[in-house]
Amino acid sequence: MKLINLIFPVIFLTIFSCKTEENNKQPKTDFGKETSIDKGSLKADKNAIILADNITYITDVINSNPEEAYYKDSIWLKGANIQVFANLVFKNVYEGKLKAYDYMTGKEMSILEIEELEKEHKRKDIGQVLFTENWYYNEAEIKMYKQVNSIMLAYYRYDENGYVIGNYPGIRVYFNNTKPMKGALDY
Repeated sequence: MKLINLIFPVIFLTIFSCKTEENNKQPKTDFGKETSIDKGSLKADKNAIILADNITYITDVINSNPEEAYYKDSIWLKGANIQVFANLVFKNVYEGKLKAYDYMTGKEMSILEIEELEKEHKRKDIGQVLFTENWYYNEAEIKMYKQVNSIMLAYYRYDENGYVIGNYPGIRVYFNNTKPMKGALDY
């Protein structure tokens, strides 16, 4: 099973990272700026095949090992601006547009609990994001897309030398009218 979990991302990256020389030139990204989105591609259409229904995976969004410069300086993390992402999520939670849930218990968190979490853990220490998504493939258009249903922000914990010694789960939020899942303790 572990082998399958490793092979699928490699195949996925191989297929979708093949580009022509011209397509490899990427424009400078202005994080936090609005852009237009083809909203029609955000919903599964009747021609789409579900590749993954409620798949869950975690991804590093900052380099957990400063000695591995290739990871920090390569394409792996160049496109991620976790500060903008985290600020938007927390802003929407504080404004009541999103509800925050405790990852471990699955229970809705109060604003006071979120403020306490933010006193103990800094947004700059968010090192991982746990995604729950649906993946779709439209064979007629040869187009793959996904829908993010929830995210959980995890904070890295560091030792006195600056090395990551673990993480601490932060808030979990849900998108696209998906229903909250059980807490991690219930599985």
